Amino acid sequence: MGWSSFINKLNTPPPQPDGTATLINSLDIIRLLRSAGGALFAQAALHTELIRVEWAEEKNRLVQMLAFALVGFACGLCLLIFVGVLVLALSWDTEYRIHAVIALIAFFGLGIFIAYSRFQKLSVLSPNAFAASREELAADLALMKSAFIK
Repeated sequence: MGWSSFINKLNTPPPQPDGTATLINSLDIIRLLRSAGGALFAQAALHTELIRVEWAEEKNRLVQMLAFALVGFACGLCLLIFVGVLVLALSWDTEYRIHAVIALIAFFGLGIFIAYSRFQKLSVLSPNAFAASREELAADLALMKSAFIK
């Protein structure tokens, strides 16, 4: 039994307003819910699978963010040390010593800015986590509310 027949069955008014019709209608609803148990279980299993897949994607994104941050930090640190030493060694006996230090600071500042902006782009994706699950649950809740309110 599908959701549409379940909702149609719930939306049909009782044939007579006396007490026996209400009892029969209540029994019909109980039978209907019992027969729809498999569909409800299948729907819950689908939601669980969707959440599991989205959690795996989110975990993968977080691991990538950590890897980029660690590799960027290690490379940046090595680059800072070796380029700084090289530039200072080459310009130490010249009149451009101060200019070389300023250029190093500007260059490394730019590198930090680029790394930070890449990290921000990855972290902005966080609100999109589990978006499909939230949409599916909201649609299911709206469908159930519309079925029981009428």
